[in-house]
Amino acid sequence: MTTSKLYFIIFIFFIKNIHATPLEIDVTKGIIEPIPIAITKFNYKSVKEKLLSNKIFETISNDLNNSGLFRKISNKAFLQNEEEVFFQPLFKDWSLIDANLIISGKIKLSSEKLSLNIKLWDVYREKLILSKKIEGINNDNWRVLAHIVSNLIYERVTGEKGYFDTRLVYIAEEKNANKITKKIAIMDYDGYNHEYLTSGKNLVITPRFSPDGKKIAYLSFSKKKPTVYLLDIITKKEKILGNFLGMSFAPRFSPDGKKITFSLTQKGSSNIFIQDLDNNDIIQITKNRHINTSPSFSPDNEWLVFSSDRSGKQNLYIKKINNSITKKAKRISYGEGNYATPTWSPRGDYIAFTKTYRNEFYIGLMKQDGSDERIISKGYLTESPSWSPNGRTLVFNKIIKKNNNLVSSIFTIDITGNLEKKLVTPEEASDPDWGPSINY
Repeated sequence: MTTSKLYFIIFIFFIKNIHATPLEIDVTKGIIEPIPIAITKFNYKSVKEKLLSNKIFETISNDLNNSGLFRKISNKAFLQNEEEVFFQPLFKDWSLIDANLIISGKIKLSSEKLSLNIKLWDVYREKLILSKKIEGINNDNWRVLAHIVSNLIYERVTGEKGYFDTRLVYIAEEKNANKITKKIAIMDYDGYNHEYLTSGKNLVITPRFSPDGKKIAYLSFSKKKPTVYLLDIITKKEKILGNFLGMSFAPRFSPDGKKITFSLTQKGSSNIFIQDLDNNDIIQITKNRHINTSPSFSPDNEWLVFSSDRSGKQNLYIKKINNSITKKAKRISYGEGNYATPTWSPRGDYIAFTKTYRNEFYIGLMKQDGSDERIISKGYLTESPSWSPNGRTLVFNKIIKKNNNLVSSIFTIDITGNLEKKLVTPEEASDPDWGPSINY
């Protein structure tokens, strides 16, 4: 859901924050032990508030469970009711059920706004470590408020930004007889608020979010040759990126949103270009007779990583962005197999990629210089990695077997290689891209 669709303003008031530093949780280990957390339903007074309290409780519970860093304790084990714990938990009672943290809250609904008061308690230190008030001017958007609560909890505990108020864009595939229809679809990260952005009349692939989440770049086969288009998510208006002689494909925005990089095929070779979206000036980054494709910007806008077969097989290369096409790119992948679809982490610490070797498909990570390469997932036609805004999680697609049929689905996985989860979509899904946090 875009900002203009929300029609509400979020106010976050810092009431109290006793403990200044985040809890000690190492989220870089290969094995993650989830933190036992007790989530109480928010206190309410009216019937409408009760209904919203139940919905908000479920959403926060699902968010934190989905992260893999938290393990929700059954509410049947609670020894203290919601109203009492909001004012002061009996910490010994909560330690008996192995709760490390307690989330409590209060909900207030008026004709104009929805208000949430939340508290996060550290059981073993017997401290209130987070207390905040959140207000939204649209009662229908309780889900967004719930995601914001989850973000606050996640950040307070891990020290990293949450991603629960983000959206995914992907290609929805519908198969009828011998015909495959592909449409661009968008949804909240947890599968809610699903919407189709294109009709399926034309074949479309590789949708990519702009940094502000308002536009999508994608490849369309609507003309005689495949061409990159830009789509405004709100107005649904689209425009062609440029009237090039060859086929343009593999688009991706720069982190500042001012430029877009893509590949352009001419006379049997593909080279990489950058186009300024304000004045349409174009810079050519590579110039050779090879296949150079899938470019991705570094977070500081100064480098590109891309795939090229100039060494005889597909490998990954990085190159400083400047007006010179003569400066040689640096190869960073030296393992066996073919490397493709690299994408730079928003934190700059890793480059994710697709790898194929001996008919196996992998999602892997490496550092900017190619060191510390490691595989985090594998499977049939596993490909198209995309980063969450906090750089902790990846979304990708792979083919799985379901009822003796091969089905394309999208998954998320933590950078440790743990917590792989399949996302639920109405149809088959491929080419996912993770959008930014909604900016209120």
